[in-house]
Amino acid sequence: LEVTVTDQLAKDPGLLRIRDFRLLIASALVDAIGGWAYSVVLIVYVFDRTGSTTWIVAATTASWLPRLLVSTYAGAVADRIERTSVMQASALGAFVSMSVAALLIANDAPVVLLLMMSVLTSTCTTFNSPAARAIVPELVAEKDLATANALFGLVESVVVVVGPAIGGLFLLAKAPAAATVLNAVSFLVAAGLARSMRVRSRGSAGAEGESLLEQIGTGLRALRNEPVALALVLFCALDSAVYGASTVLYVPMSLKFGTGSEGYSYLIASMALGGVLVAGLVSRLSASGRLAPVIVGGMCLLALPYAATTLVDQPVVAAVLQVAAGAGMVIVDVLAVTALQRDLPRDVLSRVFGVFETLVLAGILGASLGTSLLVRAAGL
Repeated sequence: LEVTVTDQLAKDPGLLRIRDFRLLIASALVDAIGGWAYSVVLIVYVFDRTGSTTWIVAATTASWLPRLLVSTYAGAVADRIERTSVMQASALGAFVSMSVAALLIANDAPVVLLLMMSVLTSTCTTFNSPAARAIVPELVAEKDLATANALFGLVESVVVVVGPAIGGLFLLAKAPAAATVLNAVSFLVAAGLARSMRVRSRGSAGAEGESLLEQIGTGLRALRNEPVALALVLFCALDSAVYGASTVLYVPMSLKFGTGSEGYSYLIASMALGGVLVAGLVSRLSASGRLAPVIVGGMCLLALPYAATTLVDQPVVAAVLQVAAGAGMVIVDVLAVTALQRDLPRDVLSRVFGVFETLVLAGILGASLGTSLLVRAAGL
């Protein structure tokens, strides 16, 4: 993985010379490491405490539902207030709530209290993504947007390999509270990195005294007027639905393969590895004159390995299938984000990404709930 990342970054030294771009990547890196380690620990901790996949759905919902409800509003806020300030406040709020969560786990508090802290943390972090995504076009040239997003996708994929592995170590050490402390500290570091950025970026929301609904409507109209970008956003919602299903399936799948509930982290890491392997290809795919075959191919590469998984019972084979799925997901995601940043006005970008997040999260939550009901009714 280190060689893969180094090789990809070496191809794009110009982007790395941009100080604020480096800080933005570093902020995403430290935040994601702590977040993924905690996510894996939380799922397994809740399952071990309750023995129920329904509680897994509850834990997933506690993380994703606030983002679904708040994302569109968060996008309007990030277009109204200076965006790096939004990122700082978001990270500091999450630091406080995660610190409380660590105390709850250390004292074996009721699971419902822990999920309440997840709701609060998720609400805080929701404001980060629309602000951060809208800043990228302020830092890099238009021709470099696909490469910049591919780099972010690469870093995120590496983190999803490393983060769950770290979470697995905490599980082996029986130290879930320590993983929660790591997540809290990562938010604090991310806030410091955002504060160090020199770029100042602000949208136009509320500039003429329009209401919140009018501000959101402006973002919706901007997205509607770009049919290619809108179609890619809807494909992102579909590929996120596959991911939402996997959050429920991975624990019973790992039990089937004989790797125990801890095997969840290996399957997640395998999916992320696929994103690492395909990251260098995505920027070239974005230049294709025919995006439809690329998108459909990415969706098939993501979804079909789950069907194939029903035919295997070896953990290594299942992991290879998840590598293919992860590659497909990154192809779709990077192409969609790049299209939005390239084709839409910068002063409405945060609002557009707020809508983007809402649709993506709707796909995740709907699929996770539906999958849980299917597992209970018909088995894995």
